[in-house]
Amino acid sequence: MARVAPSPARLQVTDEQRARAWWGALFATAMTLLGEVAYLFIDLRVHPDDLTLPVLRALHALEAAGLLALLVARRGTASPELGAGVFTAVALPYLLIFAVAEVAMAALGHPWMPLTGHRLLMLGIGLLAPTGLMLGIGLIGAFALEGVLLWYGLALAERLDMPWEPWITLVWGGTACGLLVFRVRTQRIEQRLQRARAEAESLERVARLFLAMRDAANTPLQSLGVGVSLLQQRAPENAALLVTMERALTRLRSLTQRMAIADPLLDWDSHEESIDAEEVLRSLEESLQRELERRRH
Repeated sequence: MARVAPSPARLQVTDEQRARAWWGALFATAMTLLGEVAYLFIDLRVHPDDLTLPVLRALHALEAAGLLALLVARRGTASPELGAGVFTAVALPYLLIFAVAEVAMAALGHPWMPLTGHRLLMLGIGLLAPTGLMLGIGLIGAFALEGVLLWYGLALAERLDMPWEPWITLVWGGTACGLLVFRVRTQRIEQRLQRARAEAESLERVARLFLAMRDAANTPLQSLGVGVSLLQQRAPENAALLVTMERALTRLRSLTQRMAIADPLLDWDSHEESIDAEEVLRSLEESLQRELERRRH
């Protein structure tokens, strides 16, 4: 019966990836909470007769506070997916809030700088978003598209002398996408380097183990070889048994010789003294125990 090839092992998420996603989501959520609380009082003064925008700000601030508490509670166990989900949940309400704010300012008739929130948030997504490339570009595209629709839908070109809009907002969106692509690409390169380093360290540990096994097996093999030679001289009548023992010794010697293939992976300058097989095996047992404990949690 043909043996089914094992499926490739799934890559583990590193602690650095978890911490990076957690800190990105935490910073974005905290800034959202502080900003929405500040703009709550600003909108109450700018739009005293319309509480729609202050209410939306308050609800968004409450959401940010709840998500911030969730991140703090999951600090040690937060996954990159949780960080991306929290960041997305904090960013999406801005689509409604920015639209309502631009409509309210256009109706008020006071001078203002339109689409400022869209530009800053797109740049923030490019710099901080702990998301995948497609999700981050999707968020940036959504805010850029809303900015263009608001500019033409509210006929802001007829009210404001800003010929660079909405093109400058699209430029900000493109810049944010470029920052996001560069950041994601840099993270992927770092991950490849970390995997290569981990693989090299793993191969070196295997080489140490092989060397320890060879060192530990040399004396017993020599003793067994001497014993077989003595039996051949003193008990030749057990020829069949002696042939079997000789074959077993030959296979063991061949196995220990094949272990020498890993010797070039070791730094011989730091291994001038004889290797302690017991210490190597004990270190390996401790490493395996730590890995089992990590996987359980």
